[in-house]
Amino acid sequence: MQSILSLLLGFPPIPWHHAPPEQEYGPNEHPGAFLYAPGSVHDFAFTLTEDAIDGLERDGPDVVAVMGYEGVRWDAGFNFKGSSTYQGFEGKPSIKVDLEQWESDRNLLGVRRLTLNSMVFDPTMLREHAAYRLYAAMGVRASRHGYARVRINGEPYGLYGLVETLDEQWLRRLFPGDSDGNLYDSTYTAADLTSGGIASYVLEEGDPLTARADLEALVADIDGANILDVLDARFDRESVLAMWAVDLATSNWDGYCRNTNNYLLYHATKADRWYFVPWGQDTAFRGGGSLYMGLKGRLAMACVNDGACRAALEAKVVDVLDAWETLDLLAYIEDTWAVIAADCAADPRRTADCDPDDIRDALMDRPEQVRRELGL
Repeated sequence: MQSILSLLLGFPPIPWHHAPPEQEYGPNEHPGAFLYAPGSVHDFAFTLTEDAIDGLERDGPDVVAVMGYEGVRWDAGFNFKGSSTYQGFEGKPSIKVDLEQWESDRNLLGVRRLTLNSMVFDPTMLREHAAYRLYAAMGVRASRHGYARVRINGEPYGLYGLVETLDEQWLRRLFPGDSDGNLYDSTYTAADLTSGGIASYVLEEGDPLTARADLEALVADIDGANILDVLDARFDRESVLAMWAVDLATSNWDGYCRNTNNYLLYHATKADRWYFVPWGQDTAFRGGGSLYMGLKGRLAMACVNDGACRAALEAKVVDVLDAWETLDLLAYIEDTWAVIAADCAADPRRTADCDPDDIRDALMDRPEQVRRELGL
């Protein structure tokens, strides 16, 4: 049935795309893989009425927009996102899109939600793309990343990072058979696993009746315990150390280790194991500095201050550097830059000149800096 908004805006009928049956996906089987294929840049257009524009507010409900992709149009939930990157229509807003907001099971070839990051703090437009690839190579449960060009009400808004949304589809892809647990966002107020810090977590997926007690039980187990015992008993130890190692090796100053921000926590309830999940990687590969400079996260600090845990973490850092070089991240971002350079230059809302040299320098120099610090 044609939507009222689409009729008012004069758009052709909407082909219905219904979700495939609910199922557990393997890491390479999810139907959204085409969105993040290397070398591709997608085109999305959004049309909003004046009433929808007036209804947008920070942390408010979604408004209706008509989303166009490859000649097909859907009514979708539309909203801005971000903390320090939050901007309105006058700037370059980061955007979240919910294709199921107004009609259940409507999707883009199996994908229900889209996250479009403005990349306004990243003149390279490459940091997140490289970081998520490195996390995945290290076995960390992380989003996939691609690119898109965005137009809103006919106006070009430039090049965006297309990041896999952390929702129930993401959980089914990366936690097959154990995707019904609680997923918590650290929010832009920051959060940590302390008795006071858990109040800053926001439940994104899961059971609100168990969410708070789940966190309180975890903090109680952490209090007074040896850090390695905690990691072994309550977390997926290898995944946690791998995530921290990537954060430290890439000089990410806005993740869990250094800012208790831009990460999520997931409790896989059947396995009864907790996982750290990376998010918001636009400060990765930005400069250098000491490996442990500015540590803030409670568990990361406890690990660095424990000899055995620090040794395990540093061994994981070496694994990250090896993966960095095996993947040839420098060649990977050069190939990616060849794809997006023209779109970056043409972006009418970027806030700085397109410049990949910063991440090039980091990718070339950082591994040797870290090895010297570790005495290797």
